[in-house]
Amino acid sequence: MQATHFPKLLAGLAVLVAGLSACSGSTGTASVSAGASAPLSSAPVSTAATAGAAAPGTVSINAGGQVAGSFWADQFFTGGTTFANTETVDTSQITSNPPPASVFGTERYGAMTYTIPDRSGAQTVTLYFAETYMTRAGQRVFSVTINGTAVLTDFDIYVSAGGGNRAIARTFATTANSSGQVVIKFVVGTENPKVNGITVTGSGTTATPPAATPTPPAAAPPTNSADAIPSAGCGTTRTLANGTITIDSNGSRSYILRTPDNYDAKHPYRLVLAYHWGGGTAEQVADGIGATESPFYGLWNLANNSTIFVAPVGLGSGNNTGWANSGGQDVEFTDAILGQLESSLCIDTSRIFANGFSFGAAMSYELACDRSNVFRAVALYSGSQLSGCSDGTKPVAFYASHGLSDSVLNISNGRSLRDHFIQVNGVTPQTAPEPAVGSGTHVCTIYKGGSPKYPVEWCAFDGDHNPTPHDAGQSNSWNPPEAWAFINQF
Repeated sequence: MQATHFPKLLAGLAVLVAGLSACSGSTGTASVSAGASAPLSSAPVSTAATAGAAAPGTVSINAGGQVAGSFWADQFFTGGTTFANTETVDTSQITSNPPPASVFGTERYGAMTYTIPDRSGAQTVTLYFAETYMTRAGQRVFSVTINGTAVLTDFDIYVSAGGGNRAIARTFATTANSSGQVVIKFVVGTENPKVNGITVTGSGTTATPPAATPTPPAAAPPTNSADAIPSAGCGTTRTLANGTITIDSNGSRSYILRTPDNYDAKHPYRLVLAYHWGGGTAEQVADGIGATESPFYGLWNLANNSTIFVAPVGLGSGNNTGWANSGGQDVEFTDAILGQLESSLCIDTSRIFANGFSFGAAMSYELACDRSNVFRAVALYSGSQLSGCSDGTKPVAFYASHGLSDSVLNISNGRSLRDHFIQVNGVTPQTAPEPAVGSGTHVCTIYKGGSPKYPVEWCAFDGDHNPTPHDAGQSNSWNPPEAWAFINQF
């Protein structure tokens, strides 16, 4: 976190921390890390790529992207959603003619099929991957078939590449089907499959690239929402516009609304309420200014037009602006926001989430305690019990991150919130590993036991009071994708 934020946070929180008591809860800690994916299939595999200048009969596709060198714009797909990233990807493991770097800056993900036409006889298929989103083994495991034959089973890009932001290629021999096609099907496993690029080489009439198929913006969340519970606003004419909205809740209150660019009133959307820090503003959260770095603590870009976001405005002024929740007034404000949104927009009422940093994390914690029947999960960054915990007896999926050297809210505060939901959610208490001070790293722990509906994840990092911490030498924070993966599983 930039140094200029610390005086505001210290001034705004020091008085609030004093005299506030914690909710009763377990004092144990826990630790279980994600396992590696299952072995790959025995299908022929090669790490060498064959994507130089396009040869006769060669089709190369930039999945989710536009023309890049000899790679055509995204073609021949059904299903899936596009996503772009700004990561720097290491292509050194692709030892022969790697694709242009921009190929690894875009992807298509989800249950999808690429059908390459006008092929005949023997064909060679190369698939290009780089894990730029997930941050550890086991988070994305999927399978691939080519013309009905399994070529990748329980495939984990992160494991196969030896980490994130590292490109790999997998090459397979096949034969065009009786319709003159090569059909590449990506099958969902623990998470959505993805691919960055595809090359098919062999006999075929593909000398002239077809016109690019326009890629529509995402209209549905990347998780299965067949069990969505639509709000009353589904199927109605939209009455709320993006921007600042004023509402009556014990006086005049306001919040900032941002809906997907292609909002569809017939589609129930996931909803995230993101609460600002002490002395911060809803504008900073919504615009990605200061501590949040990018809109809505980095989750807006990751959501890729699948989610409605709200940034509520706290009470107070200057450094004292926040979520004291006196007499439960900030919980009532949240109730009023949800009532207005659910009647005016199409919300999946089974997928409502709270998220926040510092004082905003405290407010998210209070909602987990007091509105467990409303919020599916919460994601807390560097939190403490500052906004209360009026109930806290029912389980809620719980994610939290905290710095070892937090100079505003000691990490013991975050551990206390975590331990409360370890007990309530019924997961197994164990000792959670944490990185060494000075290591410049983070360690995330997923707790086992209890109901899979109510997981607990704890991420400790070597650093100070910060919602977007960076590992040493990394230009992007690991925290937003980790929190988004947690939310996205529901």
